[in-house]
Amino acid sequence: MQHRNTDLRIQRTRNAIKTAFQDMICEMEANEITVAELTRRAQIHRKTFYLHYTSIEALFEDMLSELAENYYAMWDQLEPPFSFLEVNRVFFEFCAKNTMYQERLMCDPSYRDFCNKLFTTTLQHNRDHYNPYAHCSERVQRIINKFLTTNSLEFYRDWVAAGKDLPLEELIDITGTLLNDAISSFVEPEYYL
Repeated sequence: MQHRNTDLRIQRTRNAIKTAFQDMICEMEANEITVAELTRRAQIHRKTFYLHYTSIEALFEDMLSELAENYYAMWDQLEPPFSFLEVNRVFFEFCAKNTMYQERLMCDPSYRDFCNKLFTTTLQHNRDHYNPYAHCSERVQRIINKFLTTNSLEFYRDWVAAGKDLPLEELIDITGTLLNDAISSFVEPEYYL
């Protein structure tokens, strides 16, 4: 019984920390978030925070892992070989499910480093599971991957900035066609759909 209560206390404390952190992300620039303000909002002692995380950056890393795991769960449903159109759909459907906190992480310039780290992590996951550009040199692969991630993110950010002025399906179709056509000559013919 004691072990279960301890686990529940730890879980409640971590949930309080994460909830306060998400609220702060929605309200503040990245450089304005402090342990002092976080612990005040989470109603915990500063020492308690440091029992769970070594720093704000460690908390960012934990949140990054959670977001990445949510994305992986969607991406892992694809069965290779698959086209970029399918990957594009997963990306935009994942992004469309974003909460305000996740949207700020992806769109606000002050969180750009966090977002870049998230997409570097997810790209590595994707390529470890399936790489339709494996026949290309490492340098060409990096260029293709940079092109796809940069443009996908910018299309998403523009859509959010414009008040999500297009239906999601239309956004997926337009961006999928643009990006898929742009990379088609680099993909083995059997993977180009």
